Order: sequence, then structure tokens, then C-alpha cells
Amino acid sequence: MKKYIFCLVLVLSLSQLSYSQSLGNLMNSVSKAENVDKVKIGRFMMSLGKTFGGVGNMPVARGIHSLEVYDLSGCDAAFKQNLQEQMYTLKDGDGYETLMTVNDKENNVRIMMKKDKNIIKDMIILCLGDDDPAIVKFSGKIKEGDIAELIKKYDK
Repeated sequence: MKKYIFCLVLVLSLSQLSYSQSLGNLMNSVSKAENVDKVKIGRFMMSLGKTFGGVGNMPVARGIHSLEVYDLSGCDAAFKQNLQEQMYTLKDGDGYETLMTVNDKENNVRIMMKKDKNIIKDMIILCLGDDDPAIVKFSGKIKEGDIAELIKKYDK
């Protein structure tokens, strides 16, 4: 009998861990949560912004096709805590890999990207802290060389 209970507890805990380790599951839970402010700028609006915004000398901006911002500051504390725990257990997968992780006492930032050869298709920035947590998702065709050029330009 003890073996069966132990196996049941093990299976339930492993299923819970595997659920929280997917970026897709994390994004689904955020998009379905209450009091989340979401702003999406699609391809047409991005092209208008590029035309009138003057991003001619910024190749990274030309590669971005859409932008989504999730403001989580209106969510309850339990949801924010659950989201931070999911971020800690988040594993690379579904084509996404972690580019950088920064953890300090107040804020936790994780940048993940989906690549196809040397082209970045998606980049997700998870900014989870006590004050104003947010998630930003860029989609498009961004060349790695363009990001390296941008870093070189502003790394002075």
C-alpha cells in the first residue's frame, strides 16, 4: 500500500514540475490571468512606426515585426509569487533558449530567444520583481550581427 501512495505522490509532483517548466504554459497562464494589461502592436502598426519614427540607422528595429507587452502590476500577490516560482523552474525548450538571467534582491530578469540559424525569431524578456512585473515579447527576423552591432555601439 505504501508503494502505491508513494508512486502516486511521485507522479503528481513530477507532472506539476513538468507543467511549470514550459514557456508556452507560462505565457498561457499570464494571458488568461485577471488584471493583466496587454498591449500588442502588430505588423501594420510596427511598419507605420518604423516609417514615421525614423529608425533608419537601427537595423535591430527594422527586424522587429510585432511587440507584445504584459503588465502584471495589477495582479494579486499570490499570482505574482507563483509566476516567480515558475520562472525559476523554467527550462529551455520549445525552441527557446536562455540568453541571460539576472537575479538580485528585488528584481529577476530572464531573456529567452528562439533562433533559426543566425536569425532570432522571438525574444521574450521576463521582468519579475516586487514592484512592477512585466513580460515583453518581440517577434520578427532579427540578425544576431545586428544585436552585436547595437551592443558594440552602446557599450562605451
